[in-house]
Amino acid sequence: MPFGRRWVVRLRLYPGEHLITAGRPHARPLWKPLVLAGVTGAAAGYAYGWLGRDSLPGQLGEWSPYLQPAVAAVAVLLLLRYCVPPVLRWLAGRIILTDRRLIQRQGVLLRREHEIALAAIYQLEIRQSVPDRMQGSGTLVLDLGHGRVMQYPAVPEVHRFRSLVVSAIGQLPLTAMFDGVDIDSDGGYDYERRDND
Repeated sequence: MPFGRRWVVRLRLYPGEHLITAGRPHARPLWKPLVLAGVTGAAAGYAYGWLGRDSLPGQLGEWSPYLQPAVAAVAVLLLLRYCVPPVLRWLAGRIILTDRRLIQRQGVLLRREHEIALAAIYQLEIRQSVPDRMQGSGTLVLDLGHGRVMQYPAVPEVHRFRSLVVSAIGQLPLTAMFDGVDIDSDGGYDYERRDND
């Protein structure tokens, strides 16, 4: 789904924090498992039908009741091993932008969540291959300083998402790194002060 729309996401927001947008990565990486699923289904269907013929040569006719279920089982195993996991990983993946953080969620059984404070981002870069440009997706590269780089691959509407991130960074309160204001007594950002101004 495009990043222009908001998704309902289970995310614990900090007091005063607001969700800007959330979405799944672009579905382009799913083309390989989907092609494999189509080829596997077609090959298994053809083999199953061929083994069900009455005029099978030699001993194949005797083994046909055993070979047909074996063909179906091999097809199911191929689908479960190579096609289902990438689709489930894509379904579970999220890229979430709030007015304070950029969050990437991955994984089905073992969930990984990577969170970056918007204030830590020094520079944003977009990398796009020709297929990326054709589909409007791309890789968003975050420069966090000190040689630290974070990549968000397969971001749909990557230019629009980058502009949302830049806008959110521009709305951040000033920190001690700049003017020495908007720092609360605990050394954190005084977001409540910003919201009430």
